[in-house]
Amino acid sequence: MTTDTPTDDELLPEPLAELVEQRIQQATADLRDQIGDLEAEVDTLRDELVEERDARREAEARLAELEETVEGEHDARLSALEAKANGTRSMIAELQSRELEKGAHFAYENVEANIMDELLDVDGDRVERITKDDGNQYARLPGEEDALERGGTVAHSTADLLPIQRLARYDDEMLASVTNRKPDELAAKAWRERDNPGRYQLWTSGSSRWRVYLKSSDLADWIRAHEEGVSKNYAQELARRTLDAMRELSKHRLITTQKERTADGLSYKENVVVLKDDVDLPGDPSLSNSDGPATNEVAG
Repeated sequence: MTTDTPTDDELLPEPLAELVEQRIQQATADLRDQIGDLEAEVDTLRDELVEERDARREAEARLAELEETVEGEHDARLSALEAKANGTRSMIAELQSRELEKGAHFAYENVEANIMDELLDVDGDRVERITKDDGNQYARLPGEEDALERGGTVAHSTADLLPIQRLARYDDEMLASVTNRKPDELAAKAWRERDNPGRYQLWTSGSSRWRVYLKSSDLADWIRAHEEGVSKNYAQELARRTLDAMRELSKHRLITTQKERTADGLSYKENVVVLKDDVDLPGDPSLSNSDGPATNEVAG
């Protein structure tokens, strides 16, 4: 014979069971209210998110429109500035052209390269660079004397210089464009180093009537250090050809000869290029005989 097991409610006194039931119902109602509130809050957040997304899209569209407007105004102003600058350069070029034709000598640094190359309109289309007694460089029409006599007389003009001196005045980019042979370019670059001779420099101070000299081995090392991707053998070949080019571009003011060299206990002769003490270099302030005749060759 079996007996039914009473439930918890049956075990509780009737008033207590009613109280528990009321509490459960109240808790359930409270949970439903909380869920309702959360659902309403979620709906509100969703609406706010949609509004924020719409506002962001609108702001991005306005920003893009503003950027396009600003960019358009910037381009327009830049074009206007460029047009004004070009007009100013053209005006300066015209004034300089007319003054040059009247015999004016301008400080060379005040004649912009692009004006000289593209905009100057002078008789013969030639402008000469000269150096005066004051040591400054000027631009003039070939052979024109300065009526104001500023800077003294012409010490020498660009046309008086040796080819190697003229090439050495160019920057590396221009030098590469005006030379047809690599040895000529290297010769001009090496010539620039002449005024700074020393034990650890490219040129060496000489003796026995040698002002300075340049050894083929030092030139080869210098070429490898300054020219990318040049092998040792090719650097030696370039050094030999560069020494020949230096002699030719100096109109044989530089000479090539041989000098004894000792390395690793062995003595042998190597080629050198030499500038002697008694050589006349046009425009060299250390020489008194530098008053060569002015010519009408254009400045580079």
